[in-house]
Order: sequence, then structure tokens, then C-alpha cells
Amino acid sequence: MTHDDETGTVRAGAVAVTGPGRTADAGGDTTATRPARGTRLRAALGAARRGLSRRRRTLLWTTTVASVLLLVAAAVLYAAVVRPAQQTGQARVDGLAAARTGVEQVLSYQPASKDADVARARGLVTGDFGRQFGSVLDSVVRPALDRGVGTRTVVTRAGVVSADADRVTALLYFTQEAARTGEPPRTTAGRAEVTVQRVDGRWLVSDLRNF
Repeated sequence: MTHDDETGTVRAGAVAVTGPGRTADAGGDTTATRPARGTRLRAALGAARRGLSRRRRTLLWTTTVASVLLLVAAAVLYAAVVRPAQQTGQARVDGLAAARTGVEQVLSYQPASKDADVARARGLVTGDFGRQFGSVLDSVVRPALDRGVGTRTVVTRAGVVSADADRVTALLYFTQEAARTGEPPRTTAGRAEVTVQRVDGRWLVSDLRNF
């Protein structure tokens, strides 16, 4: 170790000592800057988490709304298209069967059971046609039965012309036997366009046109 002069100031091999408030490191940072960086990092991570949480909530809300809209659309489609189509399809089956049975029963009468047959026919018709048919029963059918003339009608072919959930129109081909008591029957063939309508859960004949 050398001394420059009488003051004893150290020149060679001296170690620099900083003040008590800061300690230098290799990168130039101080211990005071490290907490600030940690705080900024935690703040950035918190902001990222909050942003991710908001995006998750937004995605969940969007997915929920989309699911609800799909369910509503499916319900509307079912109510507006699918269900009516199902009802119409079933009506074609039930209405056609009712038209066949209805025609056979409203056009078949026997003298031995005339009161029951006429009452049955009245219960199978409806609307304006029902009222008109009631007049035919009283003015034509019952007098013929009183004279001993009966008829028996059998539908041989039938097909749907048009249909909706509560109304079906069908084209029917039939044979009809007419006979007086004790005489051989006379058989004729015919066809008719028959409309049946659902009334209180029952299919009733609302129109019948021979041609």
C-alpha cells in the first residue's frame, strides 16, 4: 500500500463504499426498484385475470343466449310446422276411416231396425248438411222403411282428396243393395265425395255429394 502525501489518503487498491441508503448491483438496479417491478407484475397479472374472467362470462352469456334462442326456434318450428303436419297426417287416417264408416251407416237401413237405424244416422251428421239430411230421413227414408224397403251400403274403395287437422274430404266408391221385404235385392254402384269434420272429438259427416 502507498501513501500519496502526509494526509494519508488511500489511492491504490482502495475500495469504493456507497452511502448507507443504496447498494449497487451488476445490472445497475437498486433494491428500491425491485418492489416496484413486483407490484407492476402483480397488477398486470390481476388485470389479465380480470380480462379473462370477463371474456369467460361474456362467452358463457353468449352461449346461454344462443342455446335459449335455439330452443325457442325449435319450439316455434315444432308448433308451426311439425305438429300441424303430424296432426294432419293422423287426420288423414282417422278422417278417412270415419268417412267410410259414416257413409255405410247413414246410407244403410232395415225395416226391422228402422228406429235405431234412423237415430244412428242422425247422430253421424252435423252442420247444415245434418239439418238437410234430417229432412231427407223424415220425408224419404222413413216412408220407404214403412213400406218394407231397406238398403245396405258397402264402401269398396276410398281415398283422401284434401285434409287438415279437423277436416277431411274423401272420394268413396260403394255398392248399394235395395230390397223390399221378401224380394231379391237390386244392386247399384255409386261414388260420392264425403267431407267429415271433427266435432268435440268425433268425426261427423258434414257433406255428402253423389255423382
